[in-house]
Amino acid sequence: MTYEDYKKSNTNKKTIIKKILSKFYTITIFTMLVIILSNTNESFRKFLIDDVLNNTMDFSKVNNIIDNATNVFKEDNTEKVFNETKNTEEYKDGYKYYVSKNEAIKLKDSGIVTYIGEKEDYGNTIIIQQSNGYYAWYSNINEEIKLYDYIEAGETIGKTKDNFYYYVLLKDDKPIKNEN
Repeated sequence: MTYEDYKKSNTNKKTIIKKILSKFYTITIFTMLVIILSNTNESFRKFLIDDVLNNTMDFSKVNNIIDNATNVFKEDNTEKVFNETKNTEEYKDGYKYYVSKNEAIKLKDSGIVTYIGEKEDYGNTIIIQQSNGYYAWYSNINEEIKLYDYIEAGETIGKTKDNFYYYVLLKDDKPIKNEN
């Protein structure tokens, strides 16, 4: 390594450290401002507690704005996420799909994983807050994802435990049964 190479690599390290410190200081100043405002302004404190800390954020609106701004020339390359010949029947608030055991289940629309756990009458359930504002439940699945992961449409979220899985689609906490 020549002296010039050493000097360049050392400069790059300093630049990276400066960027990290700059971000750290920005976050620290922002946090301090929020703390000061919440201690001195009662209406800001109420807003912070009620609207920021106690509410679930709807990321679908943010995602739609970003998609509209960045995907101007996006082509519709929609592909089927599962075999169309599957047997389906209505089940409670959604549908029961009969498939092969251990079949990979792919996400129908991109979104954020907001719940993974047991739901009565459904078994192990994954709930996705989709980018279109709907909530999709995929049940009777061994998940291959983690809570708060962002999953793109068509990605595998898990495999079926048996030869079926449940799918429920909700909008404003009401089941939507006409969209398969």
